[in-house]
Amino acid sequence: MANLIICCDGTWNNPQQEDNGVPAPTNVYKLANAIASKDANGEPQLIYYHPGLGGEDSGLKDAIIDGALGVSIKRHISSAYHWLATHYNSDDKVYIFGFSRGAFTARSLCGLLKHGLLDLSGLSEQESWQRTHDLYDYYKRVGAALAPSFFIDNAAAFKIHFLGVWDTVGALGIPNDLEFLNLFDNPERWRFHDTVLGDNVNIARHAMALDEKRSSFTVTRWSNVDVHHNAKEIWFPGVHSDVGGGYADSGLADIALHWMIEEAAKGNAQEHKLAFRPAIDSLIKPDPNGVLHNSYKGVFSKLRSRPRNIRAVHPDNEAYFHSSVFARQASSPLAYPAYWPTQSLAVGESLAVDVFAKKHWNPANLYMEKGQKYCFSATGQWQDSKDTCDWKGTEDGNLTRGDIVRAASSLWGITERAFMKITRNKSTDFWGTKRVETLEWFIAVGCIANDNGAAVAVNNDGSPAPHQYFALPAHEQHGIEVQDSGYFYAFANDVWSLYNNNHGSIKLTITRIE
Repeated sequence: MANLIICCDGTWNNPQQEDNGVPAPTNVYKLANAIASKDANGEPQLIYYHPGLGGEDSGLKDAIIDGALGVSIKRHISSAYHWLATHYNSDDKVYIFGFSRGAFTARSLCGLLKHGLLDLSGLSEQESWQRTHDLYDYYKRVGAALAPSFFIDNAAAFKIHFLGVWDTVGALGIPNDLEFLNLFDNPERWRFHDTVLGDNVNIARHAMALDEKRSSFTVTRWSNVDVHHNAKEIWFPGVHSDVGGGYADSGLADIALHWMIEEAAKGNAQEHKLAFRPAIDSLIKPDPNGVLHNSYKGVFSKLRSRPRNIRAVHPDNEAYFHSSVFARQASSPLAYPAYWPTQSLAVGESLAVDVFAKKHWNPANLYMEKGQKYCFSATGQWQDSKDTCDWKGTEDGNLTRGDIVRAASSLWGITERAFMKITRNKSTDFWGTKRVETLEWFIAVGCIANDNGAAVAVNNDGSPAPHQYFALPAHEQHGIEVQDSGYFYAFANDVWSLYNNNHGSIKLTITRIE
């Protein structure tokens, strides 16, 4: 009776990766190294580790393409499945771990195992691989199947004892916010992947990054976590690799690593448990006030950002957050702004915040609950390049050179709306058009980070659902009702890439009326 452990690393991640010359492996690799060779009963613990998409030694071109688009995920899933099928014996326990796209790989593997585990005994190496690839191809086609006799237990759903993932990211195709490139995307390559948490998983744990802002790294959550018999999705402080690992300064990542090890090792004294090396705790240094990195820089800073849809960071919601979140909130390091300060308004109360024209997202640190109603007012002026206006935007009847440029952009925006309608791509935002094309230029826009109520917040190609957006001046007298709960943000409605030529700020007053 062995423990079989499958570890799927993240995009471009491998054991050799460094951060400024210092080894910086992910939590997947660290966890694989932390596992003892035998459990407490002397039974073997066998480990399968695979570098992430784009993390293999396959040349620079392949690494870039695979890391960007995830084209080799079939090979990664099939390799893990084949290893499991060739090592599994009756009563073995299976543990599967993954980070980022490796988490997506791990979850897709669990989806494939819903169809059963192939019996590859007696087959040649070539035959066993061919049958594995055949199963994957059938998996892509709904309703197709291999003969039950090809499987252990006649194709019964194969049980996974523990599934542990850090900050799952899909992004397998071309994200929808790359509009014209997205036309060449083939959804058939990624749409079929089954990442819903199945009953064939006994225990499931998901560590999610609270501070990741990159739109293309929107976390892929379990849509059915609330109805599964033993599943948890927990928010941790930090960006994507502050939770899954990959930085040399790993104080935050060690929190999520330690949590995952604790969760995977739980069980009764008599139970066949996953065993880790002695004194492993002394090698892990969790620090709630550790370095919180900025992942939205370099090439990623040229792409869109998007705040994640989270619950209010408040002790009332402690079941959804790791204790380190509240520890950092209570004593934020001096090198950083206050960590997730959160407030709510009673009926009749108001809050005044500065909204800067240069910022893509102006947080109010205000959590709005579903069903509440708010109205807004503002004072002051801001500038779009050389044109000055108030919160109602630049369309004030005074013709300027900027108005002519914006009018031309609005014509381009008509094409954008037509493209959006034809392709059904809600993330469409052509270069040179407004962020919210249906609203006026430079009008103050409100955003509630709530996925606009979407049941599934992100597709398998990494394209997230839009949040709830609305023109703030339209609700000066008549309030707007919050459709789904979320944190409130505000911004000037401008071209995404041209915020650096904006100046000034307005003072926005938010009042709860119901």
